[in-house]
Amino acid sequence: MLCKEIVSFENAHSGLLSNAETLYLGGGTPSELPPEFLRRIFECLGSVGVDSSKLKEVSMEFNPESTNEATLRNALELGVNRVSLGIQSFDPEILKMVGRSHSVETGVSALRLLTSSSNLQVNGDLMFDLPGQTTQGFLDDVDRLSDFPLNHVSFYGLNVSPRSRLGHRVARGELTVNEDLYEAMYMGGVEILERKGLMRYEVSNFARPGFESVHNQNYWNRGEYAGFGPGAHSYLRGMRYYAPEIYPRWREYVLSDCPESMLSLDKLDREASIMEFLWLSLRQSRGICSEDLEKMGISLDKSVCERWISKGFLKHGNLSNLLQSKSCLRLEGRGWIFMDDIVTDLANTYSNLE
Repeated sequence: MLCKEIVSFENAHSGLLSNAETLYLGGGTPSELPPEFLRRIFECLGSVGVDSSKLKEVSMEFNPESTNEATLRNALELGVNRVSLGIQSFDPEILKMVGRSHSVETGVSALRLLTSSSNLQVNGDLMFDLPGQTTQGFLDDVDRLSDFPLNHVSFYGLNVSPRSRLGHRVARGELTVNEDLYEAMYMGGVEILERKGLMRYEVSNFARPGFESVHNQNYWNRGEYAGFGPGAHSYLRGMRYYAPEIYPRWREYVLSDCPESMLSLDKLDREASIMEFLWLSLRQSRGICSEDLEKMGISLDKSVCERWISKGFLKHGNLSNLLQSKSCLRLEGRGWIFMDDIVTDLANTYSNLE
């Protein structure tokens, strides 16, 4: 079914997939796929012009419980050169509480195996602000993970889906999330990673210089991408859209030759595009730069910028030169915590260039 969806896209957009620069297998547990299934996916992509050996980056998500020598060998043979491992925590009670099926020992074993391959870049994923998690507990997790020979680390604050098992437990009051610890966990984690040479290049992503995720940067820079599978999101020619999320409905969509009428569409108007641009730009360490503002045809309100700069939440060498070449406005200090407020403020006060 997945191959049929890919071929349908190729038929509708002939030659477009051959321009792909990166490939990402994730949004689920691709490391649990039988080797022959994974191989068929790569063969299908090859049939529409996606040659994994020529891509800048081929990433695949791994779960600790499905990481072994066989799954690693198969991924490497197919051209995977970067993996993201969902460790989440080294605390067994925390793992149990949030419903993770792997043990701490399994996570450590997976890390050791993946980092032993010289042909592979490895990202380790952690979560914070979890139910029952202490600030020191999370910082210990960051410290332990970053002691492994990794060139990339990500950590994300918990976002509880009300439809998940964890969400139901939180709603019933069985578990609580202490949001007051969020800032201390985040800022402390950043400090540990940067001290070890893993620099923040996006609000939740840290890398040694030269090892930033090419694929993810395309998202944040509003580049186009095509997604395949139930609920997969795509962005093409100013339109964001996604396929049906529930498998039977997605199967019907694919068997019907992927009609646009079954997609959920979100065509961005100018206001939405500007809001997205501000949010995606500011969440990166590069920030909002003058040349990008000119391309969007807007200028930022100087007084609003100065107010956030005076709080120490934004930084800029010379605000009056924000429209000059190579000049950028970036988050600073606690500004990373208040990013949403800053973006909203900027979005409500920008001006159109004449």
